[in-house]
Amino acid sequence: MPALPSSPLQPRTAQQQQALRLRRFGMASSTYLLGLVILSLCTLLELFPLQSLLVVGASFTVINASFLAAFASGWNTRFKDPSLTAAQGYVAVTMVALILVLGRDVHFVAAPFYSVLFVFGMLQMRPRALAGLALYVMACHTAALVLRHQLYGGGLDVREEAVTAITVAGGAVWFAVAASYISQLKARLRQSLDHIAALATHDGLTGLWNRRQVDLDLEAAVKHAERQGSALCVALVDVDHFKSINDRHGHGVGDEVLKAVAGSLQGSLRAGDQVARYGGEEFLLLLPATPMAQATALAERLRTRLEALQSLPAGEPAVTASFGLAAWRAGESAADLVRRADQALYRAKGKGRNRVEADSLFRALG
Repeated sequence: MPALPSSPLQPRTAQQQQALRLRRFGMASSTYLLGLVILSLCTLLELFPLQSLLVVGASFTVINASFLAAFASGWNTRFKDPSLTAAQGYVAVTMVALILVLGRDVHFVAAPFYSVLFVFGMLQMRPRALAGLALYVMACHTAALVLRHQLYGGGLDVREEAVTAITVAGGAVWFAVAASYISQLKARLRQSLDHIAALATHDGLTGLWNRRQVDLDLEAAVKHAERQGSALCVALVDVDHFKSINDRHGHGVGDEVLKAVAGSLQGSLRAGDQVARYGGEEFLLLLPATPMAQATALAERLRTRLEALQSLPAGEPAVTASFGLAAWRAGESAADLVRRADQALYRAKGKGRNRVEADSLFRALG
């Protein structure tokens, strides 16, 4: 099936997804920059050694350059999470722990920096992954506290260290739970949007593309044929005497007939072809890169298969359909192409139905 035209409700293309990942990475990089600004202020206030600031700055530069290279090269798409959210989170946690080790008097930066990580994590990470990140935060902070005690000994305020540790542990758990909840809401929203997209593009009864969507696809197919100089055919298919089927058997049976016809058409088309419910008992076939002779043969096969369907109670006549075909002409609009197919369909009905009729130009050329 050909690629669908762009729609706000349709999934992003690979290029759009990669662009979104780069924007998210840019937001993460701005957080690193903010951290450096805060640490620089601490250095000016003699709370953080200049040498430590240089180490952190160099580390941030290497980290950002590495992730940027991964996104720019497309290497990130090899992973289950192409956004590399978890990887960025674990690296950031490690960097916060490193800052705590390199600066005795900057313990106050731990809680807010850790909290920011979960804001980014909720965009992509699942609840279990967020719980793992929370455990890693507590493990890294514990390791940092041990190293701080060994490096700075009596220079630390035990009460401040204890309060910071409790804040970090409690904050990690709280943010992990909150982020997990938001992550679940995001997943439900995505499902709702997917459902809305399906309703906007598909026919509710048959599951085929609806008229709105196939009109968009037909416009795209005409433009493609115009650019490439390739063949393009459309066929309108109308179930014969459908009103009498509804009158005799009820709309429930009529619906089952439409679903059977839709399934037969869809199951009999070639890769790249498309079928849509065009309205009522009418269907449209979009046949790209298909000359009229080939389209006519295909339509005849489809007509024969529809006639063989057992979609009505035993003893009832077979359900049949009429086909009207038209081949795209250079410079012709999609609407004019469908109009000529519709004219061919009316000729098929006028000649007794259950037949395939091509547009008049093709017949004259034939």
